[in-house]
Amino acid sequence: MADPVHREKLREVGDWRRERASAFRREMFPYLRYVAQSGFAMLLAAIGITLLAGYAGLLSDMPPAWPADVVGVALIFFVSIYTPLRSYLQPADTVFLLPAESRVLSANLFPALRRSALFGAIRALVVFVIFAPLYAKAPVTADAAPSQPAAWASLAAGIALLAAWNIYAAWQERRALSATARLALRFARWTAVLLAAAALLTKPLLLAAGFALLAAAAVSAAALLTPRHRLPWDRLIAEEGAARRRWLSFLGWFVDIPTEAPPAASRAWIAWVADRVPRSRRFAWHFLYAKTFLRGEAFGAFWRWCALLAVIALFARSTAVDVMVYVVGIVVGGLQLTELGRIRFAEHASVVPLSPEGRKKAASAVVRAAGLAAAALLWLVAWGPHAASSPTWWLIALALAIGWTGWLLPRRLAARDEDEEL
Repeated sequence: MADPVHREKLREVGDWRRERASAFRREMFPYLRYVAQSGFAMLLAAIGITLLAGYAGLLSDMPPAWPADVVGVALIFFVSIYTPLRSYLQPADTVFLLPAESRVLSANLFPALRRSALFGAIRALVVFVIFAPLYAKAPVTADAAPSQPAAWASLAAGIALLAAWNIYAAWQERRALSATARLALRFARWTAVLLAAAALLTKPLLLAAGFALLAAAAVSAAALLTPRHRLPWDRLIAEEGAARRRWLSFLGWFVDIPTEAPPAASRAWIAWVADRVPRSRRFAWHFLYAKTFLRGEAFGAFWRWCALLAVIALFARSTAVDVMVYVVGIVVGGLQLTELGRIRFAEHASVVPLSPEGRKKAASAVVRAAGLAAAALLWLVAWGPHAASSPTWWLIALALAIGWTGWLLPRRLAARDEDEEL
């Protein structure tokens, strides 16, 4: 049993985390009203109504070839591998809290991990409960679906445990000493989740549960054999900073707020595109905006969003769903691109003395190029499976995407008031 002094120190560390969490919520809350006033809530409601209508349509008239197995595995996979962990650690904490590492683990991180595991299991259960009627009715998975309530409960419990285990496995990833080891463990975890989800939804329950246990045990054993930190301070601090920047970037779609400087990523596979900008004073702002966009967090979020839309479009196999996913995806992706308009380059002003004239046009040109490229590529991916059908709706969707990303968003960005202070 812990002595009174130890319990008091644990309570102090726990109070510190709660105070930081409360301070973060108080900081973000004033901006939420701008989100509500912008019509974003109405957009979400419209998307929800559309999805509900599509869901009801599938239940009433299930196509014989609807890929319930692929859709179910994808849903379980994505809901399980989402493993957030808010530690609220800051860079200075490595100096002030490092001597209290054991207390930080006991009073801060372990309770946060338990809550994350609980929420992950609940999230997976909710998704499975929503998907279960489609899973039971689709001809592709009707034979694999349980027939007894106890079997349904066991399958739901297995999916919930799979999601909860991901929190533990992701924590072991964070503790790995090297980035290569973290990537290897993440790949192993994602592979295990994908295979376990496929087994649970398509194979006999006992056999699938045994396979899932073996896969999870293998990944956990590999993590235990990997050299690890006891508490990965730098990793947690970097993740906390990234989570804060994501919140500020999202709120920045609706109101101009100060943002934290994002770290630069190499991205040699795409950063070379900015080097094709003409090397002249006229296009200097274009080069700076293009390079900053391609190596910043905005592009990372943008291409991951586009990749997710491409995967959904490839597996949905429904014209109505694909058109809706394409239009909504381009709208949201375009809003992500407007993050580029708030870059100020203050740190470069003394060494790159450029006139502020042309900055807005350069930012809008980069947004236009990125938006049109994404609109064209995603249109080809979404339209490809339906090339033999009537192109009317697809041409309308493409026209809307071009108008949104090629004209309206760049025009709005170029019309913003310029900050005179470089």
